[in-house]
Amino acid sequence: MAILGVSLFIYLDINSDKQRIELDATKEEVLKEIKDSKEYTEKTIQLAEGNDQDIGYFHPEHAEHEGKEDPKKDAIKYFIAGLLSNNTDIFLSSFYVESISQDLFKSKNPDKDAVTKEIMDKISRNGTLKEILYKVNKGFLNTDSNTISLTIKYDDQKEATVNFDLLTLSDSHHEDEIGTYVITTSAWDIIKQIEASLQ
Repeated sequence: MAILGVSLFIYLDINSDKQRIELDATKEEVLKEIKDSKEYTEKTIQLAEGNDQDIGYFHPEHAEHEGKEDPKKDAIKYFIAGLLSNNTDIFLSSFYVESISQDLFKSKNPDKDAVTKEIMDKISRNGTLKEILYKVNKGFLNTDSNTISLTIKYDDQKEATVNFDLLTLSDSHHEDEIGTYVITTSAWDIIKQIEASLQ
């Protein structure tokens, strides 16, 4: 019985680790990544148009995840950057296409950009995000799972804890590399979790 108590204490202690996400730095980092990606795409197009030979597949000058933190955090960064910059495209890019499409069509409003802004306003509580803490939940045998827990703190000192699932999308050109993670949890479910936490 004593061993179970010690094991439970260690398990709870391991799962209590949360990382603080620097909101402004995250927003700026994502905006810079987008700018760099656009420049890279334009450069690649120029190379392709000026070359009559078969050019194959171009690779970015740097490895996407080399020396970076957990790639699961990228989906969260885009989620946060979209909210902070009030940019619907960035926000939507953090979600799995099928999941967010279903969310947008749950609303009777035909203006899907307006629906996206409504979702963003409900999550950010009209732009009052103050702090976000991030944690990868542990799964079987204490390994990292694809479920993320965010503690969202707002300007009015209220906070909500939300959990969402991630899915990795792999690149067929680079099967040995880490894929891109996207959020599969419904945005409306995220809003429900926030509203339930704030009651």
